[in-house]
Amino acid sequence: MGRAVRLPRPPLPRFAVAWFPAFEGLERIEAYRRRHDPMANDVAAHLTLVFPFPTALTALQLETHVRKVAAGWPPIPVTFRAVRVQANEFVFLMAQRGAQSIAALHDRLYARSLRQHLRTDLAYEPHITIARSLDPRQLDVSFAEAERDLAGEFHDVLREVTLLAVAPDGRIERIRDFPLDTR
Repeated sequence: MGRAVRLPRPPLPRFAVAWFPAFEGLERIEAYRRRHDPMANDVAAHLTLVFPFPTALTALQLETHVRKVAAGWPPIPVTFRAVRVQANEFVFLMAQRGAQSIAALHDRLYARSLRQHLRTDLAYEPHITIARSLDPRQLDVSFAEAERDLAGEFHDVLREVTLLAVAPDGRIERIRDFPLDTR
């Protein structure tokens, strides 16, 4: 009798937490993203609070954690306005008003069972990725176009966060929305 063949384990499920803004003028951002962000067809403009991570935790365990954090957090008035090139690959729309509160919410979401997934080598700066390119010339064009087409301010109130599942093929599914404390 031969040795049993061990099949490789399937990859762990991946999850993330994000906020999907409803800015006045969001259609301008989405039109820009369709031209410059390869992820534009996969996911709407969003601010990532917990970056995609693999875990053996169940969706229910993650929902419980996110619900608990969100329920104790007040809504955050936000303004996004400045665009910036990051890491010679991305163009970000940066949070101005509310950035410190968003960063504190990010830190709280990474508490407890998610702490091991926090990247401590990178500072968290609240942003919405609006373009991505490895071609420096294209990145320069994208940045100049963002400065022109997305001039001004985008205002909203962060009132809920969304738990997302990220499939191995990159498909992103919304699992559940969690309102922030609305007392």
